[in-house]
Amino acid sequence: MKKELRKNKNGLKVLCCSTFILSVVLSAKSFAFEFDANLSDEYKEWTKLSNEEKEEILMPQTIYSELPSNILEKYEISNKVPNFISTLLTNSNRRLGNISDDALKSKYSLNEKMDLRVENQKSTTECWAFSSLKTLETNIALNNNERELKNFSERHMDYSTTKTFTDGTNPIGYNRELGGGGLPVISYSYLTNGTGAILEDEMPFEDNERKISLSEINKNVDTIVTDYITLPTINKEYKKDEKGNTISIKYIDASGKEYTEESLKIARNIIKKQLVTNGAISSITAGNKNKYYDTTNIYTASNYNCNSTTEKRDHGITIVGWDDNYSKYNFRDGARPSSDGAYLVLNSYGSENFDNGYMYISYEDFFIESEIYGVQSTQKVDYDKIYQHDFFGGIFQIGTEAISTGYYGVTFDRDSSKSEKINSVGVNLSEYCKLEIYINPNSANLSSDNLIKVAETEEVLSPGYHRIDINSVELNSNEFSIVVKQISENDEFSFKIETRVAGTAFSNVSSDNRSYFSSNAEVWQNLSEMSVPGIDMNNADVCIKAFTTNVEENNNNPDNSDDETNGSEDNEIVIEKYKVENDYILNIENETKKVDFMKNISTNLEASIVTENGEEIVEDNELIKTGMKLKLSDGKMYILIVRGDINKDGKLTLTDISKLLLHYNGNQGFTITDVYALKGCDMNFDGEITLTDLSQIIVLYNSIEM
Repeated sequence: MKKELRKNKNGLKVLCCSTFILSVVLSAKSFAFEFDANLSDEYKEWTKLSNEEKEEILMPQTIYSELPSNILEKYEISNKVPNFISTLLTNSNRRLGNISDDALKSKYSLNEKMDLRVENQKSTTECWAFSSLKTLETNIALNNNERELKNFSERHMDYSTTKTFTDGTNPIGYNRELGGGGLPVISYSYLTNGTGAILEDEMPFEDNERKISLSEINKNVDTIVTDYITLPTINKEYKKDEKGNTISIKYIDASGKEYTEESLKIARNIIKKQLVTNGAISSITAGNKNKYYDTTNIYTASNYNCNSTTEKRDHGITIVGWDDNYSKYNFRDGARPSSDGAYLVLNSYGSENFDNGYMYISYEDFFIESEIYGVQSTQKVDYDKIYQHDFFGGIFQIGTEAISTGYYGVTFDRDSSKSEKINSVGVNLSEYCKLEIYINPNSANLSSDNLIKVAETEEVLSPGYHRIDINSVELNSNEFSIVVKQISENDEFSFKIETRVAGTAFSNVSSDNRSYFSSNAEVWQNLSEMSVPGIDMNNADVCIKAFTTNVEENNNNPDNSDDETNGSEDNEIVIEKYKVENDYILNIENETKKVDFMKNISTNLEASIVTENGEEIVEDNELIKTGMKLKLSDGKMYILIVRGDINKDGKLTLTDISKLLLHYNGNQGFTITDVYALKGCDMNFDGEITLTDLSQIIVLYNSIEM
């Protein structure tokens, strides 16, 4: 059976009918500032087309990512090592030596770490699905230190997001038909809303786009994406010679601010870091124009550069590497960039086409850096239900310059006949920020007096989607609410919304009218009462998801004299030796075997160790690794943190020391973003990464007997 999902606005998703206390919801006149969606001129012109014309063209970009100045300063490139640390390293009998990282190489390919699979979409229009699923597959391979990639079904992504089937209409489908292609927002909503991903064996690729029955897409979800990021948007303006070659180029962000040479380098290092640490990146370009390829027959081309601002994006590709020294003279005369450098791109037309399936696209290509995404973490299905009003994804981001901290919230109905608890909350972000998450498990009231704080992010989160583990809360009513406090790293405030867009795959989106905004957490406004130029706010919802598990009934027999709890109905667990903090078990020694770890756990519940992706560890001699989880039969999970284990292999090595050192130096090429790895960095458990942690990891490393 497929896990039950709350996911569709047309009947399968949580329905309206709220008892939300209206006294805290005032009209738009209560707010003295205005919101804007920063829509491009291209998008505004596109909206003037007829619905028939829109359906022939992919919707112009509406999602972007900007780098605020303080983020640029934080990620400023530096190779300096504090003298104190240099001394510690020099005095060690195991010298760290030359610290290097793939992200600073002038040339790199993911094939150095894995065997990339070159695939062929053949006559289908599934390039977008091949691109986004490759980001998922490579992320899993990197996290598991495996060369072979898992294989997920592009056909399922394509079909399950379409509308018309032989036996009816897909109740969770977008307003799109087979053969129309897709956008990144569709593929990444599919990977986060509980529809996919599905293993290739469950629905293998076929070289056709014939209609099938609805039952053929009813498959068990294998893996969901728990974090993906929207990488920095880099737009371009060109000056060209009479042939069409680029003479000079200006790099600008989505707001029109020009990148400096240093900030451009930082933005590209963020992109490179994603490739090295988290896997491939999905992008989209204008691939159907011969004049931008280096040969007339595009299927024999080895490179490409579109230096036109008037083309339309039409083809999904996957960035898998780069070459800073790739010569500009390799590109076609008439579409030649002004400088060297290109991304290595994996296409989806088989190894017999292009350069064994690969090609280079210039850094100066108009589209290649405009809207790009990368997966940061995944998870096996670990929930029973998803509550969401944003099933179709964050389509727009609306913002204001009047505040830098704000609140958005959502209310849900639930079946109160079942006992369930919220274990994590998913939020789709439009900017670099920190979050605090609050839940009211007893009603739909958003007032602060009724809210429980369940999570607070220690690190700045990147734009994109993040599923955040919280202190589990059991739901006690037929309604509940979630509030997100967002603290921007910029002087502005913005958040993503899902809404209807006529003439597109999103034209069937409707709102449950249960999404709210507040500047102060006291006065709340329904999104339908807000006015944002160019945006249908009557059908808008905020992008917040709740992941719940069913609470098992306690069937302990109080008369059983053999009961380990001496007749108590309470589940008990005693964790010896280790430090327990919220849902974490900390201070686990490196190279601790499962059998030895379990000797320090006493409980009357069934207990098992699972990987970060939810797969059970069977072998007693398997090492406990940072990110693994202690899973109890009552649904409770503890995340395991091995002290100093930053690369999550269960050991403390020079690799861990180098990663902590480079993270401490603030070098964006090495910044650690994985929340569990950061816990492994925090040697003294004070919530900060300081020189103390760096010195302690070195002392601990030197104490290990070789």
